[in-house]
Amino acid sequence: MSVVKVYSNSGFSLVELITVILLLGILGIVALGRLGNQDAFAARGFFDDTVTAVRFAQKLAISSGCDVRVITTAASYELRRSSTCVADDFTSPVVNPANRSNNYQNVNIPPGFSLTAGSITFDARGRREGATSDFSISDGSTTYSFRVHASTGLVEVL
Repeated sequence: MSVVKVYSNSGFSLVELITVILLLGILGIVALGRLGNQDAFAARGFFDDTVTAVRFAQKLAISSGCDVRVITTAASYELRRSSTCVADDFTSPVVNPANRSNNYQNVNIPPGFSLTAGSITFDARGRREGATSDFSISDGSTTYSFRVHASTGLVEVL
C-alpha cells in the first residue's frame, strides 16, 4: 500500500491581491476627499443650531409669557429677553437650558460663512412681531435658509 500526499493550494492569487489593494486605495482616496471638506458640514451644523435657537426662543416666549428676541449678526446669534417682562429693553440674556451657567448664544460660525443680520422678536403668543423675514447662512456657493412667519411665528426651513 502506498501513501500519496496531496497538496492543495490555498490563498489568493497575485491578481486578486493587486485588485483588492487597488480597490482599497480608490476607496481611501474618495473617503479622504469627503472627510477633508469640513466647512460645509460645519456650516450645516451652525444653521441647524440657529434654527433650533429660534424655535426655542418662540417656545420660551409662549411658556414664560414674556417677549423673547433673537439677535443675529454676520457671525453669531444670541437670545435675550426683558429683565422685567414688561419693558422692551431685552437686556437679560437667556440662559442655555443644556448648561445653566452659559448664555444661549453661538459665536462659532465657520470661516468664510456669514449669517443674515437682524432680529426676531416673539410675543407671548409665539407670534413674530413685524413682517415675515428670511434668514440665511452662506459662503457664496452654499446657502442654507429659513423663514419666520409673522402671523404664526412658524420657523420654516427653506
